[in-house]
Amino acid sequence: MEFIHRLKGAVGIGAPTLTIAGVAGPVRAGEVIRGTVAVRGGSYEVPVLSVALHFDEQRLRHTRPSAAMRPDRVRRRHLASAELALDGPVLQPGQQIVREFALPLPPALAPSAGSLAYALVAEMAIAGLDPRAEVPLVVVA
Repeated sequence: MEFIHRLKGAVGIGAPTLTIAGVAGPVRAGEVIRGTVAVRGGSYEVPVLSVALHFDEQRLRHTRPSAAMRPDRVRRRHLASAELALDGPVLQPGQQIVREFALPLPPALAPSAGSLAYALVAEMAIAGLDPRAEVPLVVVA
């Protein structure tokens, strides 16, 4: 059975999911972003110790033929980060863990404009495809 779970995990079937809630924009340089990250177990247990949370600078890139289509977001660099510890070494199927966070933003952020964009990202390193959640945020002056 372990082999089947590893195979499913390699393609993302039954893997845990991540969600970010309670984050409202726009934000300003030097502010503290507050919200919650929820981790929900998939269809099999996986070892997981923490969730990495980071505020990223991104570049918007239009690669699709229609201007009405959303642009691709290309990560440039992490500007702020935190690690949220979880309850134990193994996440059980269907188990949900919720953690509150407060992430201070750097005091010198350029406002979102043109191709410059920002996003709050939560990631979890597990075997197979790593779960990820992203919330685009607008930085204002």
